[in-house]
Parts: sequence; structure tokens; C-alpha cells
Amino acid sequence: MKATEDLIRLPTMTTVFMIARWFGIPTFGGSFFLYWALLILTMLAAMVVAAIWKLIRLLSGIATNNTSGLMARLSGLIFYGNGLFSLILSWKFVNKWKTLSIDWLKMETGEINFPPDVTIRRRVIFVVTFVALLAIAEHTLSMISATGLDCPFNEYFERYILSSHGFLLKTSEYTLWLAIPIFIMSKSATILWNFQDLIIILISMGLTSRYCRMNSFVKYVIRYEKRAGKGKKFGTDYCFQANTWCRIRQAYVQQAALVRKIDEDLGPLVFLSNLNNLYFICLQLFLGIRRIDGTLINKIYYFFSLGWLILRASSVVLSAADISLHSKRALPYLHSCPSTAYNIEIKRLKDQLSHDVIVLSGMGYFYLDRQKLLQVAAVIVKYELILLQYDK
Repeated sequence: MKATEDLIRLPTMTTVFMIARWFGIPTFGGSFFLYWALLILTMLAAMVVAAIWKLIRLLSGIATNNTSGLMARLSGLIFYGNGLFSLILSWKFVNKWKTLSIDWLKMETGEINFPPDVTIRRRVIFVVTFVALLAIAEHTLSMISATGLDCPFNEYFERYILSSHGFLLKTSEYTLWLAIPIFIMSKSATILWNFQDLIIILISMGLTSRYCRMNSFVKYVIRYEKRAGKGKKFGTDYCFQANTWCRIRQAYVQQAALVRKIDEDLGPLVFLSNLNNLYFICLQLFLGIRRIDGTLINKIYYFFSLGWLILRASSVVLSAADISLHSKRALPYLHSCPSTAYNIEIKRLKDQLSHDVIVLSGMGYFYLDRQKLLQVAAVIVKYELILLQYDK
């Protein structure tokens, strides 16, 4: 039973990563998916180069272009730049997942039979489905908003490309041979943007789940010690008790090491995800404050897109912050341990949990905890006020 429950989570994550081979992450695919990934990588790099070239041309002396032209080119560059780096970093992390999953599985099948989390597989499937459906809904609204509801079917593709990629193509430059790769790359970059956030959320859920199971076991052992009686343990009983707590403490040590290993491998993706989300939240708010007008579908898309972006960015921070929060949840149980059961291993575990910093970070530049959400909100407010002041 233990082995079955322990193995559920890792194949679920592997299945998610197998799906990722269709949009450029070929780790769990064959030669075909490797060539497909290299093609997407090359095309994304070409999109970034083209966006940089358009931005340089604008900044090199075309004084008649207004600020919105600059903002459109800069946003397009950041969007495709994020797609390119997201593909590279996600590919790198999924490659390392093979080793990480082996280490994780060894830890799961250790000496102590922690209570299984029977809901984790359902929660992972729900989160993946939820993110996929809302991402599809948001992108569908963006396509409708770009063309309008009155666009003739035979003109839809051209109008969509020129409206959404005006920073790359002028009307006179439009050809179907350019439009098709741009269309494919825009979808790929959008999927990669959502996927990088999804990776962080799912990995954080798995780590938090294991901490919850370990904390539940500590709670159970403490309750057992309280029911065992007030007699002081000596000899064999004391050695058995101390050995049990030693193994519990070692399990927490191994879990902390796993979090640090994942933080080392996932850190660049966390860094990219948070910076990208912050930029586009600020951009959406700024554009919305300046001009909330247009048709009803434009307004619906604006508020839905902004809400989805804020929800996704908040979910990344809060899910990662739960790791740090649950890493110390066993302390109240340890503080309530009866004096007759107290031993040196419990003291060591208390010191370890009190002073050990267990948290995911963006390559060490910032740490994802719940206070970070409020700090980012304050930064966004300051940024918007400055932009509005200079915009006047």
C-alpha cells in the first residue's frame, strides 16, 4: 500500500512532462520531438531577433513614432524573449527531473511509513485542467479582441496577425508564409508562459504534500507518547524511542536537502516567471488606467486577462510559500511533547526546524514567501503612480 501511494505522484508529474513534448520540451519523447523542439527553439530565436531589430530601428531616429509604438515593440520583445528562455529553462529542468524523481522516490520509500496523501493525484489533475482551460479561454478572448466580432472569415487570419503583431509586420509586408510561422510561435510562446508557472505550482504542491504527511506523522507520534503514560522510559524502551525520533529527524533533513536541490534547479525558472508576470501585470494595469474603452469584447478580454494573470502569478508565489510555511508546522506538536518522552533527538529536531530556512527562491535574489506577495503589490502601486505622473 505504501509503495503504491508513494509512486502515484511522480508518474503524474512525468505524464505532465510527456505532454510538454508537443510544445517543445522533448525530454520524454524520441527523435521526432527533439527535432520539433529544435525547430521551435530556432523560430522563437528568430522572432526575438526580429523584435530586437524592429525596436532598434524605432530607437535609432524615427522621431514620429509615438510611445505606444515603443511600448508595443518592447512588450512583443519581452513576450517572445520570455518564450525563448522559458523553453530553454523548462527543457533544462525537465531533463533534470529524471534524476530528481529518483532521489524523491528513494526518500519516499524510506524507513518510515508516513501517511499517504490520497488526494494529491486528483489535485494535480485539477490544477492542470484548470490552468489549461483558463489559458485557452484567455487566449481565445485575445484573438477575438484583436479582430473584432464583425471580421469576415476570409479576412480573419490576416487581420489577426497584423493586429496582434503590428510591432513585427506592416500591412505591406504581410505574406501567408510569414503569417503561419508567426501564428504558430505566438501559440507556442503563450503555452510556454503558462507552463513555466504550472511547473512551479505542481512541484511546490508535491513538496508541501510531503511536509504535511511528515507533520501528521509527528502529530500522531506525540499523541501516542501522551497516551503511553507518565512513566519515564529506560533501557530498551528509551533506545527504541530515541531511534524513532532520530529517523524522523533524518527524514526532515532529507526533505530539506531535496527542497534545496529542487531550488537550485528550478531557481532560474522561478526568477523568469516572477519577473515576466510582474512586467505584464504592470503593463496591463497601466494600459487599463490610461484607456478602458473600446467594444464590449475588448473590455471583457482586458479584465479577464488581467484577472487570470494576477491569479496565476499569485498562485505561483502562494504555492511556493506553502513549502516554507509547512516546513515549520511540526513545531507546535514538538512543543507539546510530554517531559517523560522528551529526548535529545526531539531537541535536535526542534532546533533544526526553528533555524533551518526552507524556501524556494529566484536564484537567491528573492525568496517566495507570503510577505513577498504584499511587497510585490506595493511595488506595482508605486510603479503605476510613477508611470501616471510621467504620462501626464
